[in-house]
Amino acid sequence: MDWPVSRANRRHARWPIAAALTLAAIAALCAARPAGAAVTLGQLAPTSPTPECSSNADYLQPSITGGNLYIARQAGTITSWSTRSSGAGATYVFKVLRRTSDPDIFRVIAHAPAHELTSGVNTVPVNIAVRSGDMIGLNESGGLNSCTFSQLGDGVLTRGGSLSDGASGQFGPQNDVRLNLSAVLVPSNAFTISSITRNRKQGTATVLVNVSNPGMLTISGRGLKKRPSKNIAVAGTAQFQIASVGKRKRKLEKTGKLTLTPTLTFSPAGGDPASQTFAVKLRKRRPAPIALGSPNAH
Repeated sequence: MDWPVSRANRRHARWPIAAALTLAAIAALCAARPAGAAVTLGQLAPTSPTPECSSNADYLQPSITGGNLYIARQAGTITSWSTRSSGAGATYVFKVLRRTSDPDIFRVIAHAPAHELTSGVNTVPVNIAVRSGDMIGLNESGGLNSCTFSQLGDGVLTRGGSLSDGASGQFGPQNDVRLNLSAVLVPSNAFTISSITRNRKQGTATVLVNVSNPGMLTISGRGLKKRPSKNIAVAGTAQFQIASVGKRKRKLEKTGKLTLTPTLTFSPAGGDPASQTFAVKLRKRRPAPIALGSPNAH
């Protein structure tokens, strides 16, 4: 026999759908635009360097003895690249490369359109997404140019020809020089709420947050029990327990339900903060009333 579905059961059946729609909306809102603050990757020659590069070749700099790394330490967007050229005429193609399981082989992830150099500092706008660990590099071709500058103890890696996106190749060392290349990286401040679970016995909830970069994550809000900020060392998941205090806690105790609107703020290392306010419904089971005449009645 099919029993009629109660109103309470219909509400319960609709809950997973409503929760999924709510989380989808929160995820879309919290996926913040790239931050405005920026970090610098790589280094330019301090003065116009002697032109010593003359063949079609790819270059990268996996390590240095000092100064700004040529490796991205955060996910984000590269918005420009620069080089200091001793003259005009050579052509550079800015590239992003990634390590493979072989320490001598690197894969090209993306590249920017070719740029013909002018004398002095060349700064070229680009829009290339990178993840932590990606390296900046270049391909040089054309006339004699200054793709590297002297630096004792350092060394670039180079290979003849130009690797296309997705292609891998073996690179060899060139000693006592440093790559004459820098780039501006805007760290991503994107974050998403992956789930919200409720403890009806305690009247609390737990929110799981996925963050795109290392940084600081905080939660705040009226009627919300204070929680310490999360210092996130690597991109991944963090969680906060949501509990009410004061008048809102008394309302939850009285009615068994309460809506709070916490604000999450994520500040990536070297980037701008992003914030998003969302609604979370708390539920708490209230003790069943004691029937008159029962042994527990007074």
